[in-house]
Amino acid sequence: MSFIVFISPLLLGILGNVFYNVVGKSTPEKINPFVSLAVTYTMALLVCIVLFFLTNRDRNLFATAAEANWTSYCLGVCIVFADLSLILLFRAGWDISIGSLIANIACSVIVVIVGVCFFGESLTARKIAGIIACAVGLYIINSPEETTKGKI
Repeated sequence: MSFIVFISPLLLGILGNVFYNVVGKSTPEKINPFVSLAVTYTMALLVCIVLFFLTNRDRNLFATAAEANWTSYCLGVCIVFADLSLILLFRAGWDISIGSLIANIACSVIVVIVGVCFFGESLTARKIAGIIACAVGLYIINSPEETTKGKI
């Protein structure tokens, strides 16, 4: 497998998540979050249909959709709650530089545990060190910053 094929999904995910957070932070506070998400998913549906036909000219959309199993439906529910949490996180006053970071670090640590417990992945010393580094990072990010007011 070429390096580009291996690394491009990661880069696409990083780029997508950066824009995801910037756009999520920019969502108007006056719009009902469920209406905003409905518009979002309508746009996502249109993009997916266009990409389907660009990448699968010989396939039938409805026949292919019939191949979906429970994971597609469950992922849809997960995405709604992930997107809703982002909108509500920023509306609650979290900074874009902190709120998403804390949520993603916590998610990453939990996913390591899930991988070990349910998917037979190994818990190596390196992974444990990474979890500890994440915990230390969360502590540092959440500890109050010292100010230099009144100090020389």
